[in-house]
Amino acid sequence: MNYWQLLRTYPRYIAYGFLHYFFSFVGQTFFISLFVAGISDDRGWSTEVFSGIYSGVTLCAAFLLPLIGQQIDRFRLRYVSTITALVMISGCVVLAFTHHWIWLAVGVLAVRLGGQGVMTLTASTAIGRFFTKVRGKSLSMSILGISTAEIIMPPLATAFILANGYRNMWLLAAAMLAFIFIPLIWLLIKRKDLFQKADTVAAAAEHSDQVSWTRGEVLRDRRFQLVIPTLLFIPFVFTGFVFNQSDIALMRAYSPELMALGLSIYGGTRGIMLFTVGSIIDRLGAGKLLIYILIPAILGLSVFVLFPTTWAVPVMFCLAAISGGAVTVTAPALWAERYGPRFLGSIKSTVSLLVVLSSAAAPIVFTWGLAWGITPWLSVIIAYGILCIILAWVESRR
Repeated sequence: MNYWQLLRTYPRYIAYGFLHYFFSFVGQTFFISLFVAGISDDRGWSTEVFSGIYSGVTLCAAFLLPLIGQQIDRFRLRYVSTITALVMISGCVVLAFTHHWIWLAVGVLAVRLGGQGVMTLTASTAIGRFFTKVRGKSLSMSILGISTAEIIMPPLATAFILANGYRNMWLLAAAMLAFIFIPLIWLLIKRKDLFQKADTVAAAAEHSDQVSWTRGEVLRDRRFQLVIPTLLFIPFVFTGFVFNQSDIALMRAYSPELMALGLSIYGGTRGIMLFTVGSIIDRLGAGKLLIYILIPAILGLSVFVLFPTTWAVPVMFCLAAISGGAVTVTAPALWAERYGPRFLGSIKSTVSLLVVLSSAAAPIVFTWGLAWGITPWLSVIIAYGILCIILAWVESRR
């Protein structure tokens, strides 16, 4: 089944996944970063103050995800989606009117937990556990929602903020969730739809040989322990690199425009890879890609280290995006492929916690590492990537 056939056969389910990834923009870093200047200026803060609140709230949201993941496995999807949207709407309203830092933190927690956390977790869990033979393509088409939001929302939101102020932008985001997202979810997913619950999906899969693992069994599984460093590599390295891009550009005498070009190349290449990897996963299986998905990123970092010229920047970002796009689709497909549909929400929420922790640690670790110099530090990162490939190879032999 190709992408067009998949969309024609399951339009409601693909749209459900796409909408969740798209509307997760409300809690994503690329959207919230548009408000940093306005929030800081309102309160007379330095940027570091808001960054500290943001980092702390992000960690709190990450630790809440494993608890919420269990509920995704228990309750009907449209109830989970609606409650998540209502929490995010409340957070948007709080951020539109609050002047106190505590309520600011509460509002950011609501949109971060709902958008960056639960929205994407719900979509990837629902799509991953329902689809089997076309799981890769289904995830690719759903994840395209966030790529669409990354292209559309920043320029539109920036223009709206300049014209109406950042507080009204939060009210507009709340209105979009209330009057677009929630009604569409209830129209797309019927009350007794098989797609709705993990129990019904698992029951339909009982005729196959697949067994559903619990979260505890997965955490004790040696295969999981061997592959998790590979899947954390890109979130850790890319976050650390982008966060410190100004310092890196200064060390190499690169212009900010060159680094911005690299980020644009990363976004475009990653979007293309979503479709390519989805087809490969459906043919070969997610597990077989683990040995290879970090090779482009390691090659890109090696080019950046060995050739301190301007052309190394777009090459590095392009190769890193190939790995980044591959990991984005491979990870959720892998958990569904190996561990079954019944407890997928619990499993994925725990993995999401690990991803957020690695991303939160990355800026500090990279800042410390770059004090050694770009070449020594990135050489350490390359060695770590090679170790991940070795672990993935060992896992493939089990």
